[in-house]
Formats: sequence, structure tokens, C-alpha cells
Amino acid sequence: MLPLTTLKDIQRVRASLPEFIRRTPLLRLAREASEVGKEKLQLKAECLQITGAYKPRAAFAVINELSQEALSKGLVLTSSGNFAQAFAYAGSYGRIPIVVVMLDTTNPYKVAMARNFGAEVVFCGTDALSRQDTVERIAIDRGMTAVDTWEAKAIVSGHGSLGLEILEDEQEVQTVLVPVSSGGGAAGVAAAIKQSRPSVHVIGVQPERANAAYVSLKQGKPTAIDYWETMADGLSAVRPGEYPFRHLKKYLDEIVLVTESEILEAVRTIIFRTKVIAEPAGATATAAFLAGKVDTSRRTVAIVTGGNITQAVLAKALS
Repeated sequence: MLPLTTLKDIQRVRASLPEFIRRTPLLRLAREASEVGKEKLQLKAECLQITGAYKPRAAFAVINELSQEALSKGLVLTSSGNFAQAFAYAGSYGRIPIVVVMLDTTNPYKVAMARNFGAEVVFCGTDALSRQDTVERIAIDRGMTAVDTWEAKAIVSGHGSLGLEILEDEQEVQTVLVPVSSGGGAAGVAAAIKQSRPSVHVIGVQPERANAAYVSLKQGKPTAIDYWETMADGLSAVRPGEYPFRHLKKYLDEIVLVTESEILEAVRTIIFRTKVIAEPAGATATAAFLAGKVDTSRRTVAIVTGGNITQAVLAKALS
């Protein structure tokens, strides 16, 4: 069994990331005018990361761990959109062919951006659990290197760099909120924080109708859900990965759930109060604080994982 990601793993991978991976800022967010100047909530604005989401940290971590022989064959992977852009960008930087397998229902903005960065997009229907099968088939047919973005150890290590930055930039943080999908991002953040400063609470956040990790923690094992209904298209996993789930069990304090209206309100609040744009998946962690699903008296950092929003969703948030 693959060992859990250690703090040394995260530190090593962080040191290997290219210099253009941005150290994104913490932005204070007041829920109302009376809180200005004494805010309890700060946002880790990964919507300002290159490609507009946090995924390049893990994409470059994976590429840095692969051999030149594997890279020369090109990489094929699955993504709900933000990983597609991250690997496409990394591939263009390293002249590595990238093929991304996506659902037919993928956010069209993310599809277009992945193509703009140079990736080939292959659609595979609407069954999220069948995507990796398509990846493996393409890898065999074309002689490419398959990347399992749910199970690769470097995914967790790369995302752990987020947790280290939060601890360095906010010495008094008491709670960190992170969206959860297949689990790699939350696993990395939680592993970094709990192995550095165990007293900090790390809480995962999911939409009520896209809550596979929440259900899995209740069951004690990775469990697939047979429903998925949310505007947070970046949180598309209907089952968490085996490897990240082991970290969620060990390091997450809990997972809380938010409604669609709470997510939309968070998108709107972030825009008007911080002047940056978050996509629904990126705003999900913030929604938990704004909706009072967590202790709002604690000094809290919510990770805004991305800002790749469609015009239609943005219009809905602003209407």
C-alpha cells in the first residue's frame, strides 16, 4: 500500500515547483460593513493562480515526478476542467503532448481554455466513473502515459503547498475550509496543516447533492453516490479516490454541506466584497462560513480554488 504523504514529501515537491506558480494572496472578507477591519474570514485566492485555479501546483508536481521517457510519450488524463487547463499549460511549457478526457457536460469555458493551452479534448459521455477507463484505453491505443489524477501521490503533495502557504501567511489561523471532490486537494491541504500545526481545524466542504466524500467518511470507505446535482461543476467526483480518502480520514476534522443557494450567494459576496471572481466550486468553502455551517468566531481561511466561471453562471449570480 502506498504510504501516506509526509510533510517532507510536501516540502520537497513545493521546492520543485516552477517560479511562476504564484503565491496567491489572502483577502479579508467582511460579511457586513460592521465587520470591516475586524474580519474573521480570509480567502486564499487561488482563483488568481495561473490558469485561474489551484491545479497547476499538482500538475507540475506530477510532471516533475515522471521520467523523460514517460513524458516523451505524452500524457492522457481525466478532468472536470481545471486540471485539464493545468496540464495543458504545463504541457505547453514542457512541450509535452496532452490529451484530456472530459464528460460531455463539462463547463464549455474550461473545455475552450484547455484547447487554447494546447490540449486535445476527448469526450466520453456522462458517466464520471468511466472516464479513467477511457484514459487507459487511449494510453494503450496511442502509446501514451496515463495519469490517474485521483490516485497519484504527487497530486496530494502538490496541493499540500497550499496548506504550507496558509500557515506561513496567517500565523493566527484557527480553521481552514477547503472544497472536496475526488479528495486530492483537500488531502494535500489537510496533510500539510495537520502535520505542521495539529491544533488548526481543517474542514472539508461539499454541495449537498455532490457529497461523495461526506458519505464515504460516514461509511468509512470510498463510496460512490448515484446522484450529482450542483452548479459547482469543478466538484464532479461521485466517489473519492482511494489514496486521498486515506488522508481525509486521518486529517480532516469533518465535512460540512452547503446548498446551491448558499454557493451562489458566496459567489456574489466574493465578487462584491473582494472584487475577484470565484466559480461555484471555488466559492463552496466560503459558502460554509457565510452560511454559518462552521464556527464563525474562529480566525478562518477559506480556499477559493478557482475562478473559471461561465458567463451564464456569472449572470445568474449577479441577477
